[in-house]
Amino acid sequence: MAQGYRQGAAAGLDLEAWRRLVDGVHEAVVVVDPLGVVRLANPLATVLFPQARPGAPAVLEGRSQDLGGGWTAWYRDAEDFLERATRELAPLTDRAEALRRAVEAAPAPQAVAVVPGGRGRLEWWRRGPDGEVTPVRTPRQAAAGVPGLLAVLDGAARHAEITPAGDGVWGCATGVGTAVPLTAGGALVCFGGPRDVDLLARYADRAAAALEVSTRFSEQERTIEALRANLLPSPLPAVPGVRLARVYEPAHHRALVGGDFYDVHPREDGTAAFALGDVAGNGLEAAAHSGRVRQSLHALLVVEQRPAQLLALLNTALRAAGSKLFTTLVVGDLVPVQAGGLRVALSAGGHPAPLVLRSGGRVDEVAVHGGIVGVLPEVRFHQTTVALGPGETLLLYSDGVTEARSRGDRRNLFGDVRLKAALAECAGLPAEAVAEHVRHVVFSWLGDAEHDDLTLLVVQAED
Repeated sequence: MAQGYRQGAAAGLDLEAWRRLVDGVHEAVVVVDPLGVVRLANPLATVLFPQARPGAPAVLEGRSQDLGGGWTAWYRDAEDFLERATRELAPLTDRAEALRRAVEAAPAPQAVAVVPGGRGRLEWWRRGPDGEVTPVRTPRQAAAGVPGLLAVLDGAARHAEITPAGDGVWGCATGVGTAVPLTAGGALVCFGGPRDVDLLARYADRAAAALEVSTRFSEQERTIEALRANLLPSPLPAVPGVRLARVYEPAHHRALVGGDFYDVHPREDGTAAFALGDVAGNGLEAAAHSGRVRQSLHALLVVEQRPAQLLALLNTALRAAGSKLFTTLVVGDLVPVQAGGLRVALSAGGHPAPLVLRSGGRVDEVAVHGGIVGVLPEVRFHQTTVALGPGETLLLYSDGVTEARSRGDRRNLFGDVRLKAALAECAGLPAEAVAEHVRHVVFSWLGDAEHDDLTLLVVQAED
């Protein structure tokens, strides 16, 4: 063929004659000269080899054939294109990204995806002057102004010739396009290139399958995010006379939630209720149960503020709801003292004892006892009161702290002694610095090792 090209030129044959030859082939064909420059590209090649422009250097992938004399023919059929498109579209899990890629990879120089956008509206995903594929949203009636488009959107026609009307929704697309169904109530409109309806329809089927999967996945992600938002601890509120800080490190970082929880509920009179708890286990099941415990506590605080009675009511409520996971927690009531400091009433249910850091650096353990919550019908909860002077600190923590395993020896736990020592080093520090110091010491002990849910709540009387 290479010799024919040179000899044919001398015999009066020109590029147009060769173009007519390759135009009749039902594959994309690109002919490259010995210098690696594209000489010929048939109409299907403009779609399947979009980078192959006559006169441009050839950077091609596909099947090739040596034509002799350094000339090469490159081929790609519709099956090659569709398989590649499927590989690119199938892994996409984000609806917007799937629509962008469906428009970019369509077998046409320009394409527009028209899809339902909710509330009776349409989204027109098209390429703008900057090359970015973005949506324009319009009422569905906008499609009525484009002859043939509504028939494809409604499924009444398998294809239609489309002439863009207006300049707002079509982006850079011009000329006459071919519309084929894309999704239920949607269409893919392709402009330029060969008007191969079968190829466009087969591509649209693959794009629709990818779009269905990505849409379903996106909806699941939104649902998970909405549920997760209700499970995540709330930001710490402002409480008069109190400095608050926390550390919240779930065992499963990817889920961002776990079985530990904390809450602080300020009241209009300047007092506040607080809680820190630990549901058995970790992960989403424990997080869901901790959400139920938090909601129950919030509701019960409306009718009961005394910590011991609050735990008794919570135990009854959880058992009545069919609780299967036991919960340990500390609840308390903060009351600012007029002379300075705080009076704190505490009650615990099967939870590690809170610690108090005194102004001189001494660490006291608060002896408050009670059974686990949500399992047994008869559980007793005791209550005690702790006075915090100005600058003094109350530390609540989950057992993920004391049971953190050493990076060097997994049998060696962090324990109560190390926690008290770490807290003693925080004398004179503000609440945020206390939380950060204890966290640093615990994670230095852990290293990169796995850990259980790990939570701290620091309650400090202002100076």
